[in-house]
Amino acid sequence: MSTEVNMTQVRAYGSAHRYFQGPGALGLAGPMCARLGKRPLLVADTTVAQLVWEPLRSGCAQHGLQLEWAESNGDVTRALVKEIVQTVTASGQTPDVVIAAGGGKGVDTGKAVSRELGARLVVLPTSASNDGPCSESFVYYNARHEMESVEHLPRNPDAVIVDTQVLIKAPRALLISGIGDALCKLYEGQQARAANGLNLFGGRSTVAAEQLSLTCDRMIRENAVAGLRSLEAGVPDLAFENLTEGLVLLAGLAFENSGLSIAHSMTRGLTRVPEIAARLHGQQVAYGLLVQFALEQRSQEFMAQQIAFHHSVGLATSLRDLGVASVDLEVIRCIAEGAMTAPHLKHFARPLDAESFEVAMTTVESLSQD
Repeated sequence: MSTEVNMTQVRAYGSAHRYFQGPGALGLAGPMCARLGKRPLLVADTTVAQLVWEPLRSGCAQHGLQLEWAESNGDVTRALVKEIVQTVTASGQTPDVVIAAGGGKGVDTGKAVSRELGARLVVLPTSASNDGPCSESFVYYNARHEMESVEHLPRNPDAVIVDTQVLIKAPRALLISGIGDALCKLYEGQQARAANGLNLFGGRSTVAAEQLSLTCDRMIRENAVAGLRSLEAGVPDLAFENLTEGLVLLAGLAFENSGLSIAHSMTRGLTRVPEIAARLHGQQVAYGLLVQFALEQRSQEFMAQQIAFHHSVGLATSLRDLGVASVDLEVIRCIAEGAMTAPHLKHFARPLDAESFEVAMTTVESLSQD
């Protein structure tokens, strides 16, 4: 009997083992670490460590655990991860639980360290800036601050703890970036499913993934504006809680279990322009989503509605919004050629070439000005 499996006929689904969200949820880190191991390690930059160290240390101590801290500043590089691993194992007491805390880079560094140590993983995001906390993937960068590779953990995080009293203090720009990153998940997933693409677990998407994507989109559109007001007020109310769940949990489940398409493919080209590369990831994919809509040949009414929503929450609708002072054919062509290198292009209704992207971007620039 053959052991080969045709994954195009197998539905696949994955998720973090536990998810906790709400005011004061940080207090659950201690008991969770005690369930998972005996030697917890916090991986975070200095700013984040100052924010979470005392409640984490105290919570671990209450369960007989001594928490250690490994400082991780800057990009997620192989050299940084190697240095951290060598430092924390020098005493012979190898950590068996890693708490990956911070934003995208902080969490990814913690993920990388946990993989190298073979440790269990607790993710503690300090902003809702991206959908990575629940994911089993992370990104390595090189010394030139360029994305080097997308890496994978052997499993999704053991626990994701989202303390909204912490998140409500994060900068507004990070929350807007999270909205942009999550907003594309429904539409990229639709393209991936239509193209019979495989998700990040190597199988076909499930009905559950599609419904989660729909709910993610609804949570964003119903709560984004009010959630941003909550952030300004500094109080995590129902709108903020719903928005946070949409950006962290639902978006994470949606992209891993559905797949990615054009909005994220655009980042391969957008980051070739220095001014755009310096912008937050969520702003880049928000613009990329509008390009995807143009490639889908959506109606002008639909495009106007999407651009209006982008404006309502502060998302980029043009290359100028992303910092390009002079938009010309050379810039557009550079981005188009970069987008053509993305692996997600196969998740689209028809084959695309660089000219297709050039036309779509020109359309978006024109509609944005209107």
